[in-house]
Amino acid sequence: MQFTETGTLISWQLDDIDVVAPLHDKPGGGSRGGVYLCIPNFEELSPPFSVKHGEYRTTVCDVTLPHQKNLSASDVHNWGNIEVITDWEETDEQNSKTLKVTTTIRALSDTALVRPGFHPYFSITPNSFLDIAETRIDIASLPHDRMRAYPATAPHDPVKLSTEEFAVSMACEISPLPQPIALAFGIWSDKKAEYVCIEPIIGKQLGSDGLPTPLALRKSEELVLAFSIRAERLALTEKSSQGQL
Repeated sequence: MQFTETGTLISWQLDDIDVVAPLHDKPGGGSRGGVYLCIPNFEELSPPFSVKHGEYRTTVCDVTLPHQKNLSASDVHNWGNIEVITDWEETDEQNSKTLKVTTTIRALSDTALVRPGFHPYFSITPNSFLDIAETRIDIASLPHDRMRAYPATAPHDPVKLSTEEFAVSMACEISPLPQPIALAFGIWSDKKAEYVCIEPIIGKQLGSDGLPTPLALRKSEELVLAFSIRAERLALTEKSSQGQL
């Protein structure tokens, strides 16, 4: 696995298939692709985004695993100080592959407000669908460059992405499990023919915008999140039947 100096995973493949759209620069500035963590993940931005990814994405770390970072609040947004330790591991099987990302967030200040998120850019093909709880979403029907929030029925419920080349299941384990707890998936794309962002966002309870409100961690309190992505290559018969749907 290859990472940037801030700990963003550059690409993730199953054999010759880009399950994750490779990290690349965007004309005019910014980047798209890869996989990264979003912490603290709740400062407001102008549309189309309703949340800021947070300091984790821009803070340099030693790329030797596990990644370790100390994040501090700005003078404008006093959400606190935290230590974050993140480990990445992948497992190969025949026609499938699993990526597991375990991150431990520990409060260094008396109180730290966090709304952690996990942000992979998945590659897509024509006829790609997303299943969240009882809702099926046609990726082609998503609004351009505007995030939609879909609540999970339970924090551990997986989300499933089906394309013409591979299928992906993504889940999140939370420990200890705070009460109350809420998880929603932020779905967004500005290039629906190339990739879709599926971000599990963890917080206390759903707010009026459909996204969880921040969790408050007391000093030395820890929150451990384990995100898993399992990608499975489709057989030719499955590709053929899916194309006929």
